[in-house]
Order: sequence, then C-alpha cells, then structure tokens
Amino acid sequence: MLGLNDETAPTSAYSSPARSLGDTGITPLSPSHIVNDTDSNVSEQQSFLVVVAVDFGTTSSGYAYSFTKEPECIHVMRRWEGGDPGVSNQKTPTTILLTPERKFHSFGYAARDFYHDLDPNEAKQWLYLEKFKMKLHTTGDLTMDTDLTAANGKKVKALEIFAYALQYFKEQALKELSDQAGSEFENSDVRWVITVPAIWKQPAKQFMRQAAYQAGLASPENSEQLIIALEPEAASIYCRKLRLHQMIELSGKAAVNGYSGSDTVGAGFTQAKEHIRRNRQSRTFLVENVIGEIWSELEEGDKYVVVDSGGGTVDLTVHQIRLPEGHLKELYKATGEALQG
Repeated sequence: MLGLNDETAPTSAYSSPARSLGDTGITPLSPSHIVNDTDSNVSEQQSFLVVVAVDFGTTSSGYAYSFTKEPECIHVMRRWEGGDPGVSNQKTPTTILLTPERKFHSFGYAARDFYHDLDPNEAKQWLYLEKFKMKLHTTGDLTMDTDLTAANGKKVKALEIFAYALQYFKEQALKELSDQAGSEFENSDVRWVITVPAIWKQPAKQFMRQAAYQAGLASPENSEQLIIALEPEAASIYCRKLRLHQMIELSGKAAVNGYSGSDTVGAGFTQAKEHIRRNRQSRTFLVENVIGEIWSELEEGDKYVVVDSGGGTVDLTVHQIRLPEGHLKELYKATGEALQG
C-alpha cells in the first residue's frame, strides 16, 4: 500500500510523463512534454487502444472516451441506468448504494431511485451515500482507513466506496466499448484518466490512485495505465479546441448577475478576432460547450484563465500560449476553493 506522506512532484507544464512523476502520477495535460518523449514511451502509449476519462464529480459523474486512432473523436456516455425516460444525460448523480451485507448494489440514478423506493424501515439497513467526494479534501488526517457515514448513520471505509464507484465506471466503459466494437475489450486495452480538483492535497490524490488500483483500473506495477489529472488543466486543454466565435465576450458590457442576457455569439468571427487584437489586455470569455479550434486564432504570448466551476469546487489556472508548437506554459499553478453552489 502506498504511503500518504510522499513529497508532491512539481506540476510544471514541462514535467515528465506520469511514469516519472512519483507514486501519485499527477500528469500535466499540456502536450509540451510530448516533444521530449522517447520513442519507447511513444510506442508504450500507442499500445492502448482507447483512452477513457472519468469525471468523478461532487454532485454528478460521467466518463468519455476516444480511440487512439481517432483521438479527436470523443464519445460521451449518455445512457445511464435509471435516468429519466427519454432524457439524454452526460452525467449521473454521484450516489452509491450498498446492500445490508455491504456489497455494491448500484450507482447514480439507479442507486438513487432504488433507495428512495425502499420501505423506510428496510432502507435503514442499506448504506446510501451521496456527495461524498469532498470528504477527501475536508478530512485533515486522511488515511486509507478513513470512514464515510452512510444515510443510516453506519460507517463504511472511504477507500471501499471510491473503489466500488471506479469499478462501476470501469465495467460500464468496457461494456460500452465492447458493444461498439463488436468484440470484447479488455482492461489492458484502456488507458484511464481520472480528474481531481486542484485544491486537493497530496494525500487525497494518492488516495484516489490507490482506489483506482483497488478497482482494477491499473496497478502499481503498471502505473502508467492511469493518469491523475487536475480538473482545471483538463478544462484548459478542452478550451484549445474552441473557436473565438463560439465564445461570448463578457468584458466591457453591462451585465445582470454577472452576465448579460442580450449577449449572443452571433457577432461574427471576424469582428470577434478584430476586437481581440484591439483589446488584448482585458478580455473575459464565457466558453460554450462546443468543440472547435481556437488555436489558429491565438498569438504567441496570449494568456488566459480557466475557471472550472463544479458542484463542490471552483478551480482556476492560468496558461500562456507558446508557438509555433501550440504548447501551454503554466503561469500560475492550478488552485481553487471548496464552494457549494
């Protein structure tokens, strides 16, 4: 079992890949480290057929995946057991249900609905937990023996709960991949990514990796199969795929409650780009949930702040563009605060 007091590895955008970052394997998502990768490491990464990224959220969770042959084609899981009929949801509630014998029963919508349909007296025997993720941050003396408290007041090991949840995502993803491919996908075909808040201390990150090992996503002997990534850095990489006309200009406009309802994205690409050039020092954007390419519109030295506002934390990071390769330089280390919205 890995210790929780190991020293934190540097999180510079120019750090080495996960295999050289120590036990926790906190990997910067900037592609800048690829330039220095050895040929052996490239072939090692290409041995995985697919990359599955799990967003283990405070209130909701989900996963997406892309095949290594088509990395830009990202598939998002939308079919959650127990979800509202006819509604497509990218995420499912971060809720988990264990039987009275403390065996895994269900996760997400299925766990929520089953538990709420139980007779009140019978429900007292079941272990139901929700929004338990931030326990890893709020517990000052986090260890592998830290407990969580279920709705019925009973204690259960946090490591067990997180491992059950990650195992659920593993089984869901492998099943979906196998269904799509028409052949059986093995766990060895998958490289896993789990995102964590920037505010999490080293013990919490270490804990999540250990839970993933227990869930069978990877192992200490094959640690490079699992990447623990910071949520705001993942969001920053996502922003690289946006176009300027898919962003809403917020600076210099009257706003109500922080946002003007009259703002639209219809101003046009040319106008947006020209405004950027004139007002390069003061610009704030609200990014829409659309995939595109912003990279060709940015210039050397451009800086941007990514605000990742989630269900339990608000994380920030500041990056600067480095051309011609399009690498990201981390100007300010990703940081954040636990806020309930």
